[in-house]
Amino acid sequence: MPLRRAKVEPEPPVMTWRKAAPVLAVAGIFDFLRLLCIFFWFLGPALAAIYCVNKVSGWVGSLWGLTATVCAATSGAAGIAASEITIPLGAILADAAALIGFLTLGMIIIMSNKRILKTVTSAPLQFTAAFGVSAIPFIGSVLPAFTFILWRLYRGQIRVEKAAHKKWGEETAAARKETRNQQQAQLLQQQAVIQAQTAQEAANDEAFAQTENEENISPEEEPLAA
Repeated sequence: MPLRRAKVEPEPPVMTWRKAAPVLAVAGIFDFLRLLCIFFWFLGPALAAIYCVNKVSGWVGSLWGLTATVCAATSGAAGIAASEITIPLGAILADAAALIGFLTLGMIIIMSNKRILKTVTSAPLQFTAAFGVSAIPFIGSVLPAFTFILWRLYRGQIRVEKAAHKKWGEETAAARKETRNQQQAQLLQQQAVIQAQTAQEAANDEAFAQTENEENISPEEEPLAA
């Protein structure tokens, strides 16, 4: 009887934090770039103060700190004028960093870990929501949306795939045990068949030898009839 092997599924892949670390690092870089764009919101007064200190100090010197004090007092008005340029610039740069980060991270995920879209069914929605949050002026630049959302997605994927791999290991062990039991049963059956054949051949040989002995008895050696 042919051996029926138990079906063994191929080993499922498992995501680990070590594999997810490079993607999270890239997400952290884009979150940090968006955070840097916030400084453009405060760059107007700072530039005005720096310009004032450098310009006036070149004329009359520091005057025991009077130059810095006067510039700090007058940089507010000058900073408001400069902020009309720096604030929109910061918002544009933050949105650009969010868009580039969204496209770059999306491409990396699709190329290296596409199965996350099946493992975590809400992954596209959550990742899109991260882009929406990061596009909010000022507030979105403070929140590490990409890093946080991807961390949640990878955590869910790791949990699901580890559970699936554990189940696969248990099923594989059971299938291999079943195969070994079938092999042992088949081996015992073959041994029983061989023993039966050997016993039958021995019996046939004995019967054949006895028949030859009877045929070889001469008529003189046969007992006389009474």
